[in-house]
Amino acid sequence: MSVIAEYTVSNPILADTRRAVPGVTLEVEDEQPVPGTNSRLIIWARGTETDLKRFFRELPDDPTITSFELLSTLPERRLFRVTLSLEGERGLTYVDAIEHGITFLDIEASGDEMRYRAQIPNRRALVDYREQCQERGLSFDLRRLYRSDADPAGRYGLTARQQDALCRALEAGYFDVPRETSTEELADEFDISSQAFSALLRRGHDALLRNTIAEGG
Repeated sequence: MSVIAEYTVSNPILADTRRAVPGVTLEVEDEQPVPGTNSRLIIWARGTETDLKRFFRELPDDPTITSFELLSTLPERRLFRVTLSLEGERGLTYVDAIEHGITFLDIEASGDEMRYRAQIPNRRALVDYREQCQERGLSFDLRRLYRSDADPAGRYGLTARQQDALCRALEAGYFDVPRETSTEELADEFDISSQAFSALLRRGHDALLRNTIAEGG
C-alpha cells in the first residue's frame, strides 16, 4: 500500500512575487514539463481583489518566468499560465518525482513556502527524491507521512479536484458513445476554462492508470 507524504520545498518558482504579495495563495493546476527550458505551469491564484491586482502587477518582473497568460478571471480567483525561465526550471521537480513513482496530489504556495501533498510508493523513493531536490539547491522539509487508505482520493493518486472532475464527467455522460456532454459544458460547472478542465481530466486519467492497471507493470 502506498503512502501520502506532506512536505515543503524551498522552491524558487514565483518566489519574489509570492513574498511581495503574501496574501495570495497559489494552487498548481497542471505542470507541462519540456526538456531543457520553456516548461509551463497552469496555476490558480486566490486572494482579495486588491492583492490579486498587486500580484499581477508584480508578476511580469519575476525572474523565474519568461511570460504569463491570464486564462480565467473569477471573483477573488485567477487562472493563469506561466512559461518558466532557466531559474524557474530549477524548481520544477515533476520529472524527478515521476522517475521515482511519486505522484503530486496538491501543490500550494504562499509567501516563502511551497507545500506539497504527494503519493509515494515507499520511503526509499521519497529519500531519493529528497536528495535530488537538495542537488538542485532546494531544501526539503517532511511534515507528515500517512497511509493512503486514510485518504480515498490519494489511494488512486488523484487530487480531490481531479476526482470531482472525473466523477462529474462520468455522471454527465462525457464518456458515453456518443458523448452526452462536452468539456465546455463541464468547465462551466467548475467555473474554469475548457482548457483547464481538459487538463484536470488528463491528469486524472494519468493518475488512475498509473495506480490501477499500470501499477507494478
